[in-house]
Amino acid sequence: MSLKLFSAAAVCVVLAACASNPKQDPGRFGFMIGCWQSADGVNKEVWSYPEGGIMFGYATTTRDGALATWEQSRIDQRASRAVYTASPEGQRPVQFVEKAADPLALVGPNQVTFENGDHDYPQRITYRAIEDGLTAEISKLDGSRPFAYSWTRCGG
Repeated sequence: MSLKLFSAAAVCVVLAACASNPKQDPGRFGFMIGCWQSADGVNKEVWSYPEGGIMFGYATTTRDGALATWEQSRIDQRASRAVYTASPEGQRPVQFVEKAADPLALVGPNQVTFENGDHDYPQRITYRAIEDGLTAEISKLDGSRPFAYSWTRCGG
């Protein structure tokens, strides 16, 4: 077998293996997957593809080119209502439970809200896909003290 023919066969085998093992459907949080950054490049949030029902994420904020804050997070989708766990700067993890559908439209397609009324702040976290990116709003349960983040795809 010539080297060219062997190389072509090897490429076909690799491509067939990749095609036979496609990633599973990302589920209802697929809109969050990827790298997101603010227009000024200061805030970045990254979410993994779900593996075994869990998505892993991290967020960073930079000031003057140096890391100012960071957070590790995960979303466990294995239950009927997902659980968002956040650990800002290595602190004790805090869990927020996915809010069930309600008439206030806090839950919908390409949108999810997590809540924890026992936490000081935030108590509510809402992620939403928008036309050109992703937003997140944090607040108290009553909607007070809102703070919004807005991102577009990294490198885009």
